[in-house]
Amino acid sequence: MIALTTSVIYTAAMAAAGLALGVASLAWPEIHDGPVPPLMTLIGVSFVFDLALMGAAARGLTDVMPMNGRIVGFLAGALIYLGVRLALAPA
Repeated sequence: MIALTTSVIYTAAMAAAGLALGVASLAWPEIHDGPVPPLMTLIGVSFVFDLALMGAAARGLTDVMPMNGRIVGFLAGALIYLGVRLALAPA
């Protein structure tokens, strides 16, 4: 069984954000072609989630997330977003 660490929760949240962003960009193409690139949106989601985790770690509610957890989470979200776009976007 997988232990629920901050890295696992962060990776799951970023994967869900990547999936949501991919599906939203199919429904509204201006998300994909707009002024803010979708992968920058994922960095913004990552920043907000990381701020919440850093605040919880400062209060002693959770452990500090290592940098490799952040990288794996962001890459999971980015690859899922790109996979959704490649698989489902019209040519």
